[in-house]
Amino acid sequence: MKKIIIYLLVIVYSQKLMAQNQKELKSTVKEVTVFTNGAQVTRTAGINLQAGTTELVFEGVSPYLNIASLQTSGRGNFIILDTKHNVKYPEPPENPELLIPQSLQNKIIAVQDSLTELSYDLDAVKDRRDLFTNQKNMLAINPLMKGGASSDSLPVLKDVMDFYQNKMSAINAELQKARKEEAKLNYQKTLVQKRLNDLIEYKNRLIAEKSGNNEAVNQVIVTVSAKETVTGSLSLTYITSNAGWAPSYDIRVKDIDAPVALSLKANVYQNTGEEWNNVKLTLSTNNPYKNNTKPYLPPWYLTYYMPVSYSTSNMISGVQLNSKLEVPAQMRGSRTDEDMSVLNKSLPMAGSTADYTTQSQNMTSIEYAIDMPYSIPTDGKQHLVAVLDNSISASYMHYAVPKMDKDAYLIAKLTGWEDLNLMNAKANIYFEGTYIGETMINPNLVNDTMEISLGSDKSIVINRKKLKDKVKEQTMGNYSFKTITMEISVRNSKNAVVDLTLEDQIPISGDKDIKITFNDENFNGNYNENTGMLNWKMKLKPKESKIVSFTYTIKYDSSKPLLLK
Repeated sequence: MKKIIIYLLVIVYSQKLMAQNQKELKSTVKEVTVFTNGAQVTRTAGINLQAGTTELVFEGVSPYLNIASLQTSGRGNFIILDTKHNVKYPEPPENPELLIPQSLQNKIIAVQDSLTELSYDLDAVKDRRDLFTNQKNMLAINPLMKGGASSDSLPVLKDVMDFYQNKMSAINAELQKARKEEAKLNYQKTLVQKRLNDLIEYKNRLIAEKSGNNEAVNQVIVTVSAKETVTGSLSLTYITSNAGWAPSYDIRVKDIDAPVALSLKANVYQNTGEEWNNVKLTLSTNNPYKNNTKPYLPPWYLTYYMPVSYSTSNMISGVQLNSKLEVPAQMRGSRTDEDMSVLNKSLPMAGSTADYTTQSQNMTSIEYAIDMPYSIPTDGKQHLVAVLDNSISASYMHYAVPKMDKDAYLIAKLTGWEDLNLMNAKANIYFEGTYIGETMINPNLVNDTMEISLGSDKSIVINRKKLKDKVKEQTMGNYSFKTITMEISVRNSKNAVVDLTLEDQIPISGDKDIKITFNDENFNGNYNENTGMLNWKMKLKPKESKIVSFTYTIKYDSSKPLLLK
């Protein structure tokens, strides 16, 4: 017995000594590296140690941290012995009922009593309904009601029928009355139960508010050892989920004589459970949750290509464009007063976080370090961060396919984009300060020159028509010959020279009995006989008009209808 008492005393003393050697640190998030999926958080705290072993507790860390990613470092004359994750569950209040008003307790008790009384009433109605149901069944199976009596005289049968009718009617009436009472009581019970649920929910909310935060607290406990009194600092780094960023771009064209301004933006979100206030923010293209296993390359079996029909999209050099977007003249910005214009020109342009971003590249990823404090709350919402501004050399041209669309589109050809480390992302396009639309940038698909559509230009007037007076049809034997001439007129209404690429086509044969001949006698463009594509490159002076035409002849079987679009 004496040994047991001594043993218990040793345990109590050890626990008391350990509690005295455990310190909670007031740490703050200093640095955050946000990945495309997840984030690396660095917390720092100042420490004052006594000689011996001490447990230092980082509280308020994210509940979504990856335990395997925990790393600690420090400055000072001490040794880090151990780092471990812990979840502290706060003790509930001893008597939570005392935290709520007595009036609320009385309401809950009264509603509970009403619910009990309603349950008793329901049981009584159910018992009465069961009684009448049993009487009805007994009456229905009685031998007398089935004609099984020894006497079958007419007076006796008449009395039986009268009795059966009167008795069954009375039972059915009582059953109907019981069902109505039961339905009414069930409805009242539902309302009372809902009232009780609301009161209990309100009660629990009051208890939670008055008893403080009872949620589990995530901790990281770092065990250190010092030979003497030490002052220093301790840093904790870990990776957490529920955070990330997605890139997007702004493509801005001031006018067709200026380079293209390309701005990288980041939509950063985090719902890690810890606030990032005035942190050093770094964005990384790395994904720590990606599988890092070396891929296996299987054998490559070569076979024949089987063409598949698909619908074409408005794709230019790997950049997916929106459908036609016309910008009304009245939306191209309104002029300000002359005085305001002079004032605006004298003021400097407002800066953004892009002015404080440093780009670096390692073997596997790209990092953008923003050299100014940044705050992102733990709300799960996207917060826009300006990352980088770049200027790209560009040349401009107009492009038109009048067979598909009579509008000419202004195209910006970007060169030198390969050194910008572009990512697959959405891009908003602005021309002359007006939003044009959006496109997708895919650096894996674009060529050396990236082409971006800046929308249609109504100053280029294009008309395409079939010259009916030059359409010829004749038949020779079993074959018919049809000659078609198309004419395209182009007019430049602008006060500047325009470089225009014009495209059209002639059909190509899809049947051995159909022969198509291109008449290139007066043709002044480029013709691809394999695809039937026609191409003209022209330079239009201000207010200048030009006309191009092309002619082709179709030879086909007279007995078969020709599908000609």
